[in-house]
Amino acid sequence: MKKLIALLLAVLMLLAVFAACGKDETPAPAADDSSADAPAASSGAGEDSAPVDIADDYSEEEIVINFLGAQYSDATEGYIQSVIDAFEKEHPNVKVNLEIVGWDNINMRINSMVGAQQAPDLYNGGSAADFVGDDLLYKAEDVISPELKADFFETFWNNNITPELNECYQIPYLASVRALYYNKTIFEEVGIKEAPVTWKDVEETCQKIKDYYNGGVFPWGIDASMAEGVSTVAYYGWNNGGGYVDDNGDWILNCPENVEAFEWIKSLYDNGYTNENPAMETRDDMQKLVANDKMAMLITANFFPALYPDVELGIAPLPYNDANVSESSTMAVQDALVFFNSSAKAGEDTPEKMAALRDFVDFFYSAEYYVPFMIQEGLLPATISGAEKLVQDNPEQAAYLDALNGAKFYPRSKQNWQDCDAGCYEAAQKVITGMQSAQDALDEVQMTLEEG
Repeated sequence: MKKLIALLLAVLMLLAVFAACGKDETPAPAADDSSADAPAASSGAGEDSAPVDIADDYSEEEIVINFLGAQYSDATEGYIQSVIDAFEKEHPNVKVNLEIVGWDNINMRINSMVGAQQAPDLYNGGSAADFVGDDLLYKAEDVISPELKADFFETFWNNNITPELNECYQIPYLASVRALYYNKTIFEEVGIKEAPVTWKDVEETCQKIKDYYNGGVFPWGIDASMAEGVSTVAYYGWNNGGGYVDDNGDWILNCPENVEAFEWIKSLYDNGYTNENPAMETRDDMQKLVANDKMAMLITANFFPALYPDVELGIAPLPYNDANVSESSTMAVQDALVFFNSSAKAGEDTPEKMAALRDFVDFFYSAEYYVPFMIQEGLLPATISGAEKLVQDNPEQAAYLDALNGAKFYPRSKQNWQDCDAGCYEAAQKVITGMQSAQDALDEVQMTLEEG
């Protein structure tokens, strides 16, 4: 059991089936390459920005790189500094200055630095949207190596593209994802061998648990509260072929697939498969129920196992309706890393510095250093090589790899996203409690969004 939990902790950093900059709903190891064929870096976001070449070699020049990052735990600074120390040992003429700031103060810190034209070269703690309009950032592809770009999961890379410019000004830093967690003790007592894969499987599994415990254990958890209600479309709509927006970015909350998904949630509740009050009981409440052997299955975030390390938990992709879709989808959330250009800093970036910066980022994201960082923080890698190493070292974490491949994101870039958020949880509550039909409830949300 202890071994499995340790593996689960490692997985915490792995998935995508995440901290937080999700903006779009969207369906090999990093290399130390300083060749002349590497892409040229632009000095800013504007179309007329002058390119900055990346040098072939920087062994003769003293180079300083400044890195401002957010604190995820008490161990964040120590671990990143150990990666820097290893890099500097291989590149003795490069000095990387690290500053780690808590989330409560990091926005104030970066704004102060940018205002004084003392921005760091690397910044983790915010979004490119805060700076790209002022031409203060390099395009990501102008800084990182092609190998590193190819190593990011495609859905994670696409989620970082600025829609108005169709360019990427940030790269994924780390992620969290949602998965189906199940209490293995309950499954073993009932004689259930595997987690449900399809909606039909969910119904059959829930009925077995209900019959075995005669109502003493909730088979399935639903959080339709204000905090998580919006995710009902992600958990169930996506896995029925629906979602928040279509391929053109237009709202589709009342599409037939979403209506059917909400009707299915209602059927789970009506059949006595769920917690008693989904409108009020939160994810945190239900995680405690799972940990205390009072609930069998719950969709929640990948940090759940770390909260209850003595509980035997199984991990699986979110179940889907195989009548409409052929694979599972899940919600992911991610933080980002951005690269400030010379307009935000005191001096110009030389070709040699750009080469060193590229090599340091490649080094940081190499599976050898990136995966232990994710494991330590209870989060997930956004790279293919990182996910593969995690699963290779811990085969029990393979479910996270499946989830990463199917990860999607909230369409937070939509101007009336807050209306969608509120509308979804209100609709979920009305449907589950029988106040409205799924069609009427989602029609109201769609009308509000279209009028907004």
